[in-house]
Amino acid sequence: MCPPFVQGLNMLIAAGITDINVALSVWTAVTFAILIVVLGKFAWGPILQMMETREKTIADAIESAKKERAAAEAASAEMRAALEKARNESAELIRRNQQEVAAAKGELMAAAKKESDDLLAAARKTIQEEKRQAIAELRALTVDMAIEAANRLVQMNMDEKKQKQLVEEYISSLPKESRA
Repeated sequence: MCPPFVQGLNMLIAAGITDINVALSVWTAVTFAILIVVLGKFAWGPILQMMETREKTIADAIESAKKERAAAEAASAEMRAALEKARNESAELIRRNQQEVAAAKGELMAAAKKESDDLLAAARKTIQEEKRQAIAELRALTVDMAIEAANRLVQMNMDEKKQKQLVEEYISSLPKESRA
């Protein structure tokens, strides 16, 4: 007697391609149906559940990524707004500082001009006073010299009071431009 394997092989070789083994086909269909029922009961449910869980996890991850992206864009917009605000504030501070510097410069220039004008006015006043004193001294010296000269010329014909009066009349009759 041959082993069963060899017998099956012999039958396969002996059967033609068009021969259908009904018993084998029935048992194959029954086995396939049992396999479908077992897989449906024990494997299909967990596989579908696992796929739904995975699908939900992926959807949650996508939703979470969208929320994080929106939050990142909002934070980026806030950063840009804060940066723009800081730029505007710094530009305003620079403008104010430039105005303050210009105002301080103007005040210093005005104070320096006023001080310069005051010094110039004081110097002119001092010069005028010294000029007046010099003219008075020169006049007195001229009167004294004229009296002395006249005194020597006249040799005591007139008294000193008349001589002074005569010289002063002469000086006052001179044009003012020549006296200054």
